[in-house]
Amino acid sequence: MRLKELLKHREVSTLLILVAEIAFFGWYLWPEAGRVHPFLNAENGLLILKYSSTYGIAAVGAAMVIIAGGVDLSPGAVIALAGVVCSRCYVISGWDLLPSVVCGLLVGLLAGALNALLVALVKLPPFIATLGVMGITRGLAFIITEGRFFDVSSRLPSGSTASLGWLAPLTMVALAVLFQFFMKSFQMGRAVFALGGNETAALFSGIPVKRVQFLVYGIAGLLASLSGVILTVTQGQGKADLANGYELDIIASAVVGGASLSGGRGSVIGAVLGTLIFGVLRNALPQIPGATFYDRLILGVVVLVIVVIDRLLSRKGN
Repeated sequence: MRLKELLKHREVSTLLILVAEIAFFGWYLWPEAGRVHPFLNAENGLLILKYSSTYGIAAVGAAMVIIAGGVDLSPGAVIALAGVVCSRCYVISGWDLLPSVVCGLLVGLLAGALNALLVALVKLPPFIATLGVMGITRGLAFIITEGRFFDVSSRLPSGSTASLGWLAPLTMVALAVLFQFFMKSFQMGRAVFALGGNETAALFSGIPVKRVQFLVYGIAGLLASLSGVILTVTQGQGKADLANGYELDIIASAVVGGASLSGGRGSVIGAVLGTLIFGVLRNALPQIPGATFYDRLILGVVVLVIVVIDRLLSRKGN
């Protein structure tokens, strides 16, 4: 009975999927005697964490938007624009790193506010509103760079980009814990679930619907820009095509982690575990001969299988 109760928590089932995935690839890629395991080693584990955390930070905000009954297609473009603005201020304008980072973060806040304005006040469908903001932010990134890139590493101290490798994973974990606590323990956090569950009921129960929408889209934009700034500093480059296609990975991570696209259900920590599931897949598949060509196909199948199983279990529970 305790096991059944434990498995009802989506974080636990997502963690079990991650553990099973690691065990499978550990077995499948087991090397011949005397050779180092190509997958189960500390260096590869750090690589997976670094890669996953680049969009795991943004997935925290995306999960909150989805729980509130919305969707955000703009985080990948916001990541790029935030990195471009930060790197331009740092490299071209000659500002110090801290004010340059602040400018990059402001990009995310403005993008989130614009998303919220279009959704909450103009009443556009979230898909259309955030799709438009995605095009605007990505276009601005290309206009600012003019197709070039800003070499951030040229101004950073030698070897600093390598030493910042743990920055993104630690930030992702800290944010996941912080916002999980916020969503479960604060009235405004619980209001996010109520809004996603039934907007009309939330409105009549006194929940400030527009304020909650501005909150979740603002947080999502801020975290996307934070991801962009960290990615730019650790990679040493600010460029307009950064995080191209990350939108689908970010949304898929949140959904695989338990966020329901109909709203009202989800987990911030589950979204982070979802990013790790995709990170492991993207790391392990290229090590299997011939599997590289099936990368997107396998990822799509994995998303569908996990979400369908979750939906069936939810119906059974009801």
